[in-house]
Amino acid sequence: MTRADRPRALLVWPGGLFAGGANFGVPQLLAMASAMKAAADVEVDVVDLDAERALGPVVLSEIVARGGGHYDLVGIACYSSYDYLKVLELGRSFRALLPKAWLVTGGYHASARPGDFTGQAPDGGSSPFDFVVVGDGEGPMSRLASALVGGKRPLLAVLGPESVADPGKMPPVDWELLARYRPVARKVASQAEIYLSRGCPYDCAFCMERAKRDTSWRALEPEQAIEEMHRLDAFLDLSSWTLFIADALFGMKTAWRRRFLEGLAARPVRARKVWLLVRIDLLEREDIALMKRANVAPGFGLESGDPDQVRRIRKVGRLSDYLDQMMRVAGWARELGVPWGANVIVGHPGETEASIRTTVKYLERLYLGPGGTTGFLSVDPFRLYPGSPIDEEKASWEASTGMRVHRYPWWHDGDQDFLAEWVDPSSELDFRRCHALRHELFRPILEGIPKAFAYDGAARDYFMRAITEQVELVSPEHAARTLALDHLWRTILAGEPTDAAGGTSTDAPDRAPRPIPLETDAAFAAFSRAARDSALSAAGIDASDDVGRAVRDVPRERFVPVDTLPDAHRDRALALDETGRATISAMHAYVAVFRALELVAGDALVDLGGGTGYGAAVAAKVVGERGAVTTIEIDRALSERAATLLAAQGNVRVVAGDAHDTALWRGARKISVGFDVGRIPDAWIDALAPGGRLVAPASGELVVVDKHAGGDVSRRSLGRVVYVRDRSERAEIEPRQPAGVSLPEAGVAGA
Repeated sequence: MTRADRPRALLVWPGGLFAGGANFGVPQLLAMASAMKAAADVEVDVVDLDAERALGPVVLSEIVARGGGHYDLVGIACYSSYDYLKVLELGRSFRALLPKAWLVTGGYHASARPGDFTGQAPDGGSSPFDFVVVGDGEGPMSRLASALVGGKRPLLAVLGPESVADPGKMPPVDWELLARYRPVARKVASQAEIYLSRGCPYDCAFCMERAKRDTSWRALEPEQAIEEMHRLDAFLDLSSWTLFIADALFGMKTAWRRRFLEGLAARPVRARKVWLLVRIDLLEREDIALMKRANVAPGFGLESGDPDQVRRIRKVGRLSDYLDQMMRVAGWARELGVPWGANVIVGHPGETEASIRTTVKYLERLYLGPGGTTGFLSVDPFRLYPGSPIDEEKASWEASTGMRVHRYPWWHDGDQDFLAEWVDPSSELDFRRCHALRHELFRPILEGIPKAFAYDGAARDYFMRAITEQVELVSPEHAARTLALDHLWRTILAGEPTDAAGGTSTDAPDRAPRPIPLETDAAFAAFSRAARDSALSAAGIDASDDVGRAVRDVPRERFVPVDTLPDAHRDRALALDETGRATISAMHAYVAVFRALELVAGDALVDLGGGTGYGAAVAAKVVGERGAVTTIEIDRALSERAATLLAAQGNVRVVAGDAHDTALWRGARKISVGFDVGRIPDAWIDALAPGGRLVAPASGELVVVDKHAGGDVSRRSLGRVVYVRDRSERAEIEPRQPAGVSLPEAGVAGA
C-alpha cells in the first residue's frame, strides 16, 4: 500500500484526574502506539488533551483534520473511573465525526467495568464504543491494527486480558509522537512521567491494580530501564524537571532494584529529582543509601498509623512491624539526606474515631519528632474504586464494618470527586464526622511539616510546593465545599429509593441520606465562616470593622440556592434563580457599599433589590438592635424566601415591591441598591431625605449620591462594577454591561 492508503489510528488521552494535568508523557499510549506500528503497517497519532488546551481551544474536528481528515481507529483512554463520563462524551463526538471508525477504550476503569462500555450508558443512550480492552493494551491494540490492515473486523467486543509478559521485548516508546507538545509541556505539567514495570502482586484493599487481571511484577531489565529514561531526557531535556516513575510498584525484586539504582547513580539523567513509589517493607538502609547516590526520592503508601487498620487494609504483607519499619526508613532518610513522601487514607472502611486519633499520634512522632524530617505527607479521603478488593467484596465489607456507600455506582454521576468519597467508614463513624476529623486533626501536622522539613538538597522547592498543596487541601475552603456537596446531594437524592447500603436502587425500600437543615449544621457553619474569613483576606479586605465582621460572620450559605452552595464561601456573585437576573452579590460588594454608606450601629437602612435577604442580614448585624433595615425585592418568590430566612431578625422588615415605588421608602437617609439602575431616577433623589446618602450601581459604575441639608446634590464614582440589570418596568436606561459579566480590572464590586 502507498503511504496515503495506510490505515490511520488516533490514541487520545482525555485529560488528567479532576481536570488537572500534573504529569507529562502519557507513556501508556506511547507504548501502545509503538506496539501497533511494529505489528502492522499503520500510522498512529497520539493526542494529549491536557497539552492541547495549552495550545488553544480543543476542537476535535481540527484534531481529525490534522490526521488527514480521517481515522480508521480511535482509542480513548479511560485510565480512571473519574474519566468515565468524559470518555463517553468524547466517544460520541468522535463517532459523529468518524462514523466508520472503530472506537476502542481501555484503562483501569475499562478493565474493571467493561460492561459500562458495551451496554446502555447511564443517560439511557447507547455506548459509542465498538471494543473494550481489559488489562495491558499492547496486544489487543496490535491485533486491532492488524485487523485494520487485513480488512477483517474482530467479532468480540471485549478484548483481553492479554498481558505483556516481558516489557523488555516490546518496542521502545516513540517520544517524538509528543513533539507537538514539547513547547508547552511546562505549562501543563509539574513533572515528567515514565513507566519501567508492570503489575503489583500485593492485595491492598483500596487499589484498582487487580482490575487489570495480571498482578505479577514484570519489568524492563535495569540497563534497559535506564536507557529508556535517557531517551526521554534526550527528547524533553529533564534538567528543569522532576521525573516520576509511575510504576504501581517500583523495584519489587531486591537484585533488580539495586542494580537499577547503582546503574542510575553511574549514569544519571538530568532530572532535578527522580520520584517513585515503593513499599516500605522492601527497603533496607542500603536501598536508601543507593537512592541518595542516584538522586531518587521514594514515596510510600503508608495508609494508616493504626496497627489494626493497617492490617484491615491488607497493607502489611508479611511484615509484623510495618509501622516500626516506616520509622526506621524515615530515620535512614533523615540521616542520609534523602527526601521522601508518605500517603495516608482517612476513612477507609472499618475506620473509627479511635483509629484516626491513633494515626494522628503516630504521624506526630513520624514527622514532628526531634531532629526534624526529610519527609512530606499527603492525606487523602478514602475513595471506593471499582475493581478494587473492597468493591469486589463490597457486601462482605459492609457486613463486617458497617461501611455505607451513599451513591453507587458514583462514576455514573457528576461531582465524581465528591461521590467517590461519600462513604460512611463504619457503623461507628459517618462521612461527615470523618471529614471533620480529617480537617481538624491532620491540619496541625501538615502545617507543622514546613517548619520540621530538614531536607535542603536538589529540588527542595518541589517538595515544599507539595507540602504547601497538602495544607491547602485541608483548608476551610475545601472543608466547606465538601460539606456543601453533602448538602446538595442529600437534597438531590431526598426520597429516591436506595439499597440497604445507601446506594441508589429502583426497587429498595430504604431512603437516601436525609437533608440536614442548614441552620442546625454547626460543622458546616464553622468551616464556612473560616472559609469566608480566608476569602476576604485573599481579596485584601480588612474584616476588623463592623462591616467586615458582619460579612464574615453572617452565614451566606443560608441565602443561596442549594446548587450554588459549594461556592457560597467564595467572594463572587451567585445566581438566585435559573434566569440569572437576580444574584447575591460578591462579599466584597457589600463591604464596599456599606462602607460607602458609612453604615454604623443605630442606622436605618433601606436595601433596594434585596434578593433573598443576605445584604439585609449583614446590614442588620451592623446597625444592631437600635437600628432597622427594610429590604425591598420585586420578585415575590425571592421576597418570600427572604421573609422566611429573616423571620428571627427583629430589626428587619421584608417588603415585596418595586424599588421605583418611592412611597415604600420615602424619607430614608441611607439607601443601598443591589442592581444596576442605569440612570439614577430623579424621583429617587426627591425621595431621599435631606442629609441622606444613596449608593447605587449606575450604568456600570458604583455611584455615591449625597443630598445635602440645603437640597444640593453631589455625586461621585467609586469605580467600575457589574451588577444585574434593573428588572422593573419603570427602569429608565439599560445598563451598559450585560448581567453576570465580571470585570477583573474593576476596582470596587461585582454582583
